[in-house]
Amino acid sequence: MGGGWVRVPLDNLTCVTYQIVDPASITAGPGPHPAASPFDKRISEQLGVSAFEVYQVELPPGAQTVRHDHLDDRVEDVYAILRGEGWVIVDNELVPVSSGQFIAVTWESARQVRAGGTGLEFIALCAAPR
Repeated sequence: MGGGWVRVPLDNLTCVTYQIVDPASITAGPGPHPAASPFDKRISEQLGVSAFEVYQVELPPGAQTVRHDHLDDRVEDVYAILRGEGWVIVDNELVPVSSGQFIAVTWESARQVRAGGTGLEFIALCAAPR
């Protein structure tokens, strides 16, 4: 799903505009993020938003993202774990994560996400602090 912006009038003065994207319709592949991987679905690109980046990442069992930091761009990452289990490796510390959890990593720390035995699906939100 996702054929463009939808405008819905609420009254004579107000209108809501939105865009819907179905991640199943997006081909995974590396994008501009420093940790770009073949498992990334670039949601923000499809939505047409530019204030932050959103990725849906589907790691198969044992797969991992690229270790990276954001010293150059000062971007913070938040990961929302949708399914599975694994680890977010923050400055070489293995932090276990599982479905329903959120983890934030500040720009100074190196980070990498590794899937456990059942794989790991998560949403990555990336933005510079305001």
